[in-house]
Amino acid sequence: MRNIALQMLCGLLLGIFHTAAQRAAGASPPDSAVPACQEIVYATNPHYPPYDWSVGDAAYDGATIELLEMAAPEGVRLKPVVLPWKRAMLLAGEGRIDLLASLRITPERSQYLRFTSHRAFPNPIVAFVREDRRFPYEKWDDLKDKVGGVSLGDTFGGGFDAYLREHLHVEEAPSMEENFRKLDSGRIDYFITSLYAGQAYQATHRPAHSVVALSPPISEQDIHFGFSQRSPCLPLLDRLSARLEELDAQGVPEQLLRRYSRKYAEHHPCDHE
Repeated sequence: MRNIALQMLCGLLLGIFHTAAQRAAGASPPDSAVPACQEIVYATNPHYPPYDWSVGDAAYDGATIELLEMAAPEGVRLKPVVLPWKRAMLLAGEGRIDLLASLRITPERSQYLRFTSHRAFPNPIVAFVREDRRFPYEKWDDLKDKVGGVSLGDTFGGGFDAYLREHLHVEEAPSMEENFRKLDSGRIDYFITSLYAGQAYQATHRPAHSVVALSPPISEQDIHFGFSQRSPCLPLLDRLSARLEELDAQGVPEQLLRRYSRKYAEHHPCDHE
């Protein structure tokens, strides 16, 4: 009886192992269990020409958009979502937006984003001032006794964000336009923003006072694309990085910035403020 029971137990165990082996052999690789990314929901700054600007409530235009279209893997749809920039960053942190396009890498953003290893664009940051109120500037400390302006949600990298918080008197405004208006009226002494974006603004506006960019730049950190760490599209990061490197080697980012600077100026007649 003991031998019969032992044989039955062995047979049962063999059956279990055989069934498990069959299931394992027919199972898909672990990666395929994760749904493939078929659509990238993305957002970018709606007020940052020539890099990007909103067109109505559901689309963007600018150098960033064309570069993203060129770099995105074939077969993956791109779905823009137009939102205030700070709101877009919040939703990316929650995983409700897959990708934020053209932004600087900062410790705060790195907590919820994974950035492309290769840059999307160069993006020197400068302080714009009224030419008739220009002041000597060689280093950050030269801004200490002045009132500055920044746009809501902007960061600048290179250690300047921490310096700004600790040492400078800076006011936030909702947009670049509002900051340039404050600069023109004398309510602030300088406005910190991208050199290319500031030049695009000046090409389409004629304030009462001439505005110039101080040199040297505040920082010269590049801007990247950043995937939400909660996005199912995160596995595309390396492919996107490799394609950006190829395009950068061909000089494409600078070409796009020049082209969209002209396009923005042509389609936005000068506004005499």
